Amino acid sequence: MERNNVNDPSRSSDSYFNDEFNEKAQRLMDAWHVPGLAIGLIQGSSTSFKAYGLAQLPDIAVTPETVFFAASTTKAFTAASVSLLVDNADLRSSFNHCPSNLSWQTTLSSILGDDFALDDDSITSRITLEDALSNQTGLPDHKFSFKPKSASVRDVVRSLRHLPRAAEPGTRYLYSSYMFSTVSHAMETMTSMSLGNFMKQNIWQPLGMTRTYWTPAEAMEAKASGTVLARGYAWSEANESFVEEPVPDFPAVSGAGAIISNVVDYAKWLQCMMTQSPPISPAAHTTLTTPRISFSAPGNNPFPVPHSYALGWFIDHYRGERIVWHSGGWTGFGTTAMYLPDRQWGLVMMGNTRGSSHCVQTALYMGMLDDLLGTPEDERVDWNIELQGRLAQRRSDIACSPETLYPSLPCPGCSPPLPYQSYAGDYIHAGYGDLVLECRGDSLFASRLAQEIPMVIRMVHVCKESWLATLMTLNEDPRDHLVVRASFKVDADDKVTQVGLDLEPALNGNMIWFSRKVVTAGYP
Repeated sequence: MERNNVNDPSRSSDSYFNDEFNEKAQRLMDAWHVPGLAIGLIQGSSTSFKAYGLAQLPDIAVTPETVFFAASTTKAFTAASVSLLVDNADLRSSFNHCPSNLSWQTTLSSILGDDFALDDDSITSRITLEDALSNQTGLPDHKFSFKPKSASVRDVVRSLRHLPRAAEPGTRYLYSSYMFSTVSHAMETMTSMSLGNFMKQNIWQPLGMTRTYWTPAEAMEAKASGTVLARGYAWSEANESFVEEPVPDFPAVSGAGAIISNVVDYAKWLQCMMTQSPPISPAAHTTLTTPRISFSAPGNNPFPVPHSYALGWFIDHYRGERIVWHSGGWTGFGTTAMYLPDRQWGLVMMGNTRGSSHCVQTALYMGMLDDLLGTPEDERVDWNIELQGRLAQRRSDIACSPETLYPSLPCPGCSPPLPYQSYAGDYIHAGYGDLVLECRGDSLFASRLAQEIPMVIRMVHVCKESWLATLMTLNEDPRDHLVVRASFKVDADDKVTQVGLDLEPALNGNMIWFSRKVVTAGYP
């Protein structure tokens, strides 16, 4: 698609955004199929902004004021919100249900009662606010269990007791958006107000963040006052065109990823963090960015190991500099926010695709960091090439999934023990919800398009009770569809009772088992 990618910023632009940088940004956006991008650069007390491409196809340009779904960068605000209550006795006393002795070591169960439970009562009673905000509860992300739009924050929290943990608390870093939703529920229980309203009153308004919102409805209503909400897109390789993604409107996400904002407002937030300024207390600034747990699994982190997680922030080091940062991805959107406290330098980038926006942002900000830190040319990594290589390798690995998942089979190509129709039916898992399998020829299909991560699951038989399940996420390139192991359990009467899918990698092969619903005969 031909377009003029470089848009005139509505605010003064720093000389950093020169022709060379603009051309690089345009090349990356074209290569990764990202329609729109906004950047905010913070250098001491000065800020500058640049916008590229389109917020809404076919002709609404991105500006620095365009708002995007900021996704998991919300987590830092959630942790900061807790700090305001922990540090301010007067604020605590203004809420009838807030414990007078609230601290980071206050347990979630003491605030939420029976609403909060994990799969072990003795573990439940130990989980603190600090544990939840630092991803060290032992509960993995379970992202394929993320709930439909109809689920409330309370519904999500009450479902956690049905999700298996992968580790003991404090022993392993396990990213868990659910735990941030749980802290949201705790905040709303203590304050009797939505977490979004709490943030607005206590963080956004004091910082002058005037175009930051909690729900899509709020952002859309602000259109009358000039707010432009970017649309999210995915690239269709088959059609060589962009496909508009559904608006991610899932209230239960809450403090894990609800914020909708722009680079202008986020620059104010980063300056607050970078300069350790109000409304966050000096003690809280230190607390929020002190590492709690370290890990080495790289994931999408471009920085050298080891990595650390504080309270809603990743802490990394690059060429001797401490970097406080977080990324966020949601259906159709990707955001990165970071700052280098010792350099008083920071940036925010927002784009309107998921995944590919982060690739563009990573290639740009790693180059910006190399410029800032004076990395010699022969030591710099071309992150566009690096990320293209990683993508190619991942797609190659996915293509080899059948051989990788089942390297040795006694009967490849054999038919399943029962007729395909015998496996069709309605199944349920208390944490993952419904799974309705339909038989179509020699495959089974389950639609989960109402879930937060919308997909259709296709299951094919491999050998005996071994199956492969392809997770066909909506609008995702087929080369990126995850393939996992699956299986069925059959009773002594040759009745299928359960279907299992390997949906959570942190469980090391232990499947999520959906039980077949019992059909009761109706009365005449």
